[in-house]
Amino acid sequence: MSLKYGMIDYALFSGMALAYRAFFTGSLLQPLRKEVALYLRSNVERHKRSRKLTHLMVVPIFNGISCLRGSSSGTENAEKFITEEHLAEALRNKEFMFCESMLAIKMMCSFIFRRLNEIKATVRQYLELFERQGSASAQFINIYRLFYGGLLSLHFYRESRDQFWMDRAAHAIQKMEVWTAESVWNFENKLFLLQAERHYASGEMDCAAEKYKLAQESSKNHRFVHEEALACELAAAFHVKAGNGNAIVVAELIDRAVTCYQTWGAEGKVESLLLSP
Repeated sequence: MSLKYGMIDYALFSGMALAYRAFFTGSLLQPLRKEVALYLRSNVERHKRSRKLTHLMVVPIFNGISCLRGSSSGTENAEKFITEEHLAEALRNKEFMFCESMLAIKMMCSFIFRRLNEIKATVRQYLELFERQGSASAQFINIYRLFYGGLLSLHFYRESRDQFWMDRAAHAIQKMEVWTAESVWNFENKLFLLQAERHYASGEMDCAAEKYKLAQESSKNHRFVHEEALACELAAAFHVKAGNGNAIVVAELIDRAVTCYQTWGAEGKVESLLLSP
């Protein structure tokens, strides 16, 4: 409709927003990759800076999908298709939405593929920056910047006991609590998973086990198949580290994670998970 009436900028922005929403909320990756590729091809000739930026914001989604799918770019490039130079340039140009969008995708792919050391310095540099941005940050993207930033922070806190990371995680959890009160469907599973990881980081193992189970159930009930996969994978890792789960339970969790990742279309992640010790 927007294109029909010559509202090209609005049409491009709407297409970009739809691509981000579909990617982060777990739309099936194979058909989404085709749609994003079509979007990019149809707009490659546009040269105005506003249109060019809208086009460029979709490129990381395409690369993220390719990474998860295990196609062309390959899983080994999960931390490379968005570089420090890309983020720094966006900040210099005051393109905060572009910077936050790239950061959220980079954190998501790095966390899913467990390439944590490669992104630690980036997370430390940018999470607090966007906390200070507050309402100026992208209102949809900040959900996933906080979600994956919180998960990363809790992992780094377990490793280092550095209070900086727990502060970032506490901020993410506080935001997720507010959003869950407004929409259980969209946020409850994310809140449960963050709480599970916080209990784990604090040594509260019984509470952690309960929250992992709730995160799995909520993700399944609310049809976030990619986040159900993540909840199962993290629960399996928790039980192995805590030493309080038998091999059958862990195997069942990994099997469920693999099934969910396959349903999502993340064949690259499935291969990585099956090859991991």
